[in-house]
Amino acid sequence: MPIDPLRLHLPPDLSPERIVPRPASTDGGGEFVLYWMQSTFRAHHNFALHHAVDVANALRVPVLVYHGLRHDYPWANDRLHTFILESVVDLAAAFAARGIQYTFWLDESDAPGATWPAEAERRPAAAPRPPSALQILADRAALVVTDFLPTFIHPRQLRGLRRKTKTPVVAVDSATVVPMRFHDKAHLSARGIRPVLMNALPRFLVAPEEPVLDVRRTIEVPFTPTVPTLETIPALVARCAIDHTVPPVEAIRGGTVAGQARLRDFLVTGLPRYAAERGDPNAPVTSRLSPYLHFGNVSPHEVLLAVRAADIPGDTGSSGENAEKFVDEALVWRELAHNFCFFDPRHRTPAAIPSWAQVELEKHREDPRPALYTDAQIEAADTGEPLWNAAQRQYLRDGFMHNYLRMLWGKAVLQWTTDAATALRILEHNNNKYSLDGRDASTYSGLHWIFGKFDRPFYRHPIYGTVRYMSLKTAKDKFDVAALLRR
Repeated sequence: MPIDPLRLHLPPDLSPERIVPRPASTDGGGEFVLYWMQSTFRAHHNFALHHAVDVANALRVPVLVYHGLRHDYPWANDRLHTFILESVVDLAAAFAARGIQYTFWLDESDAPGATWPAEAERRPAAAPRPPSALQILADRAALVVTDFLPTFIHPRQLRGLRRKTKTPVVAVDSATVVPMRFHDKAHLSARGIRPVLMNALPRFLVAPEEPVLDVRRTIEVPFTPTVPTLETIPALVARCAIDHTVPPVEAIRGGTVAGQARLRDFLVTGLPRYAAERGDPNAPVTSRLSPYLHFGNVSPHEVLLAVRAADIPGDTGSSGENAEKFVDEALVWRELAHNFCFFDPRHRTPAAIPSWAQVELEKHREDPRPALYTDAQIEAADTGEPLWNAAQRQYLRDGFMHNYLRMLWGKAVLQWTTDAATALRILEHNNNKYSLDGRDASTYSGLHWIFGKFDRPFYRHPIYGTVRYMSLKTAKDKFDVAALLRR
């Protein structure tokens, strides 16, 4: 009897809004349910995994988790590869503990990298390639469940598999607390989305129950799995055809173990000071959780639930000032970013800049610039502004930049380039190449904020028009710039 995966009984924490379906049902004829892990690199609080187990139990088949890492994704380099492989070490152990088969494939071929995103799809058709391991497994499955993200390579990869296999493919949103499909429109500001999110929290901010897989048996896969260890990762990365000029960040290890340790440390050392000091780049009070949220090592649910339960001196549970300020950043602004990318497929382009801001920036396009730097000068932190150079070096060295510095960093590039399109291209490249939390919905909301998104017109200024201007010179009034430069 055919089973519609969308009509199965769903546990309370897995609402229908989380599932992005292809209209189809499964006849239950496959060998297993395939969970194609693309972005939610965790074995807990994972709604895609929950759905895969739920369907597998209904069909009385096992679950196979397939996780692949190719070398041709945009900005592929040692830093990103290392973080992902460190995540794989934790994933293998976590899935083994749950009795779910996890298999990882590392692409060590020397094929040339693809161009992303649209250029590769417009290339003339080449000789047919043999089916990938993913397609072979998908064809054997009763259902494919994967992660849903509205940006980077994920929408294109999802469309690609759906074209190649007859097996139904559904994607599940584990990236947000309030599902992206819960919203019926794009919200234009944090002020607009905030009450919607707060009203929805009682329904969606609950601790998920981890389902138990009923049927367990080993499934043969059409490749030799790679089983990395922390000791073998450097050699594995060195064999991959990726950019080897961007080194790993030694101080930030990838994976759920490190992500949860970072969360515990933040609750003790950062959260009690968050409201007062979060805007100071010299103060170690920010959560530094964004890489772990981007790669899905930790869940936004567990982060917010931990903050809600934290015993913060001077705060009263979730109503305290520190918790309230953190929730505004980790929930409101982060979910606004996903809402933006979900409803606007142009979010990588200048077309997503608000119309009023486009008019203002175009009106001032011919204004004299204080300097015009080349792409290479900007990337190498070789400008005449020491504070900006220090911020860029945080990306180059640490794979991280404080949020206030990111705003100054982006606004400055707008005045050092000929137009908004050039500035956006340069900012995207530097953010996504070096930052461990780049290539994310929050990346594109943050970049577009530079050009007026989610903001209002301010007083007129050369180059910016009425788009908000921020001065590197006046940053000294906000924090100790000299201390930052010494670091």
